[in-house]
Amino acid sequence: MTRSGFPNRLMISHQSRRINNSLRRNGKPQACEPCRKGKLRCDHMMPTCGRCARRKNPDLCIYHPAPLTKAATPQSTQAISTGSSTSTTVIPSYEFQATPDTGLRFPPFDEPPPPSRLSRASSLPSQPWSSIIYGQQTVKELRRPLPTYEPQTYFDEGGYLHHHAVLAENELSVGILPANSTRSEITSKVTQIQIERGMIVLSLLKDLPLFQTYIERWFSFTRGIVVIEPMVKIWTSGAWSSWHKFLKDQKPTSLRHLSERIWDNTLKAPCDLLKRHTSPRDFCARTTGNDLRWEVVGIIVTLVALLAKTLQDGDPIFCSHDDPPVDREALALKCFNASELCVGFCTDHDLINDIFLWLLYENTLLYCSMHTTGSYGNWQKSGYLATAIMSYGLHREIKVNDRVPFFIAELRKRLFIVCYQDDKYSALFVGRPPRLTRQYCRIQMPLDLNDAQLMSDGPDLENAILNLDNGGWNQYGRIEGCTYSRLFAWNALIDEEILEISLGVLEPQELIQRAADIQTRAIQLSENLPDFLRTDPSDTWDGTRAPVEHLFLAYIRLADLGHHFLIQRTLIKKVGAESTKLLGVCRDMFKEVMRLTNNRDMMRDFHIDFKAILCMYGIPSAAVIAVELLHQERDPTSVSALANPLPRSDTIQELSVFVACLASIRPNSGGPSCARGKKFLRTILDTILSPPRPVEVTRESTSEMENLSLFQTSSDVDFMRWLETMEWEPESWVNYGQSDPMNTRGSGSI
Repeated sequence: MTRSGFPNRLMISHQSRRINNSLRRNGKPQACEPCRKGKLRCDHMMPTCGRCARRKNPDLCIYHPAPLTKAATPQSTQAISTGSSTSTTVIPSYEFQATPDTGLRFPPFDEPPPPSRLSRASSLPSQPWSSIIYGQQTVKELRRPLPTYEPQTYFDEGGYLHHHAVLAENELSVGILPANSTRSEITSKVTQIQIERGMIVLSLLKDLPLFQTYIERWFSFTRGIVVIEPMVKIWTSGAWSSWHKFLKDQKPTSLRHLSERIWDNTLKAPCDLLKRHTSPRDFCARTTGNDLRWEVVGIIVTLVALLAKTLQDGDPIFCSHDDPPVDREALALKCFNASELCVGFCTDHDLINDIFLWLLYENTLLYCSMHTTGSYGNWQKSGYLATAIMSYGLHREIKVNDRVPFFIAELRKRLFIVCYQDDKYSALFVGRPPRLTRQYCRIQMPLDLNDAQLMSDGPDLENAILNLDNGGWNQYGRIEGCTYSRLFAWNALIDEEILEISLGVLEPQELIQRAADIQTRAIQLSENLPDFLRTDPSDTWDGTRAPVEHLFLAYIRLADLGHHFLIQRTLIKKVGAESTKLLGVCRDMFKEVMRLTNNRDMMRDFHIDFKAILCMYGIPSAAVIAVELLHQERDPTSVSALANPLPRSDTIQELSVFVACLASIRPNSGGPSCARGKKFLRTILDTILSPPRPVEVTRESTSEMENLSLFQTSSDVDFMRWLETMEWEPESWVNYGQSDPMNTRGSGSI
């Protein structure tokens, strides 16, 4: 071995480098894009030039064949580029028509995902649709039989380069099996305190038949996404048929025996029950009855608590002729505490499986509905859910294999999508970076199957899959829970990009370009929806649809408007854009909220959702409209009053109806946001409707009136600056973008 020997790894690296022989029109060698744009000397080496290699930017080193060629841009983007040199910023309208030949369509679910675009020197990201996996294993794959010898998989199948991956991947080949705890060792971990806490939870199941009635009512007006009705029916009926004597008697010895039995079942991994051809009904039957688990008990009590929170006092299900009405709030609190105990049982023993994740998802929904939106507790709870699904590997590719049956794969896709969307929802409210990002997640679209189809197997399941359209949507036009959840993926990706431009540090021109790109794709998403998911805002309320379908359609429409609201707020705060387009978005958003408010009788069973819509979409849009109305009242000759006059009578009437609706939300169920929004809107209405006061006013009121009359400057920028000084609850998007580190509840962002 000589010192002059050239290391093999360096020789391979050196041989892979070559010079770029392409020439420009002037005959000189072609430079890479970073060197060309920076007017720096390039050594023309491929695949990475020396300068880019030293700067550790190999992904940006691209030799563009025609660097000065400009791609066709939408009309709005051209307007931005031509107006960027002037002092007035031109902002694209959310109403412009997107070009129809952009190629952004929903690919069929049986095709491979579209390839990602090449990295570019610009910081503009590739379109987020490349993060979505549309592929779905074919029916032929579902029919494949199990192998005669079924090897156990002990190592990480994701191919990740963690430190112990080498050991885990090769232990079996050298004859080493992972150490597993014996049954006696596992049982000894359960303490007497945990068994007694289990007895407390079981004391609630004395009324399990009544709980079954509550759950039937819950699913009668809702449509489950992750936890679906057929599964819960199997769980509740199996638990009651096997243990009704123990639950009725409520004897301490019986409850202790049952608690020990459930603990014994819970410590058995449910993944051992899963094979390629395990049917959903067989799996559910083997996790209830004599095999009842704490995860299943937790799901039952969580659904009861959700029903108690979403219905209102005086609902017939809580009233009877012989007994006093059920205390709805007390019932929700007792079941919530039991749900928390069941979650704690699993976390105390580091148990993580599919049923536990289903429980954790429902428990997180319940917790967030009982606490102020945007609070630190809600942020912490949703963060724990995101950590759990990443720990379980749901951010990686999910597919059917010898250990994962079809229904488990579909439920995992559903769970990840709703958690991914909830992560963006929480981040938008508190103005913080999201925990789950598309760069590290494989977003996979579940098939649009109803509950009965998902619970089927064999030829029935195959026919259900074959009857879907090329995009994976159902063809009978009914909006199921999964139908709505499929939209979460696109909405969440758009929200994530809005967070990037809002929280990131970008140059004004780049921010405007990215905002236009996001806005174009948001419009395309709305236009490419199936016909049965499109809504016409001018249509009257369709009484033939179920109330939950109206709720889903309203969410679809409001989510689309919410994207444009956030984009306009970002442009106003970051580049000082005019507020004209924001006002147009707010008027459409408020019109949709009033459409729900005027048909509130149809929303009586959706108290949590109705309150969320009022806080999330109603209050911010109503506040912008109310302040603009006050502006036009005080200065009828202003630019905004002449260009976009608000109908005074209709606007005042609608704001008054909305204030009355906010007043009907009880403080213990609506949080402080409804009360503060009502106070703010009522103050502005009183100022508009009250006659001028000839008497002297105090200095404090004079200061307030000066603030409210700032529109005499006829500056829309001043309007938005004043709006930023108003104090809002974190539920309001008007403050989105401002972050107060001392506020533990969090605050808005744009």
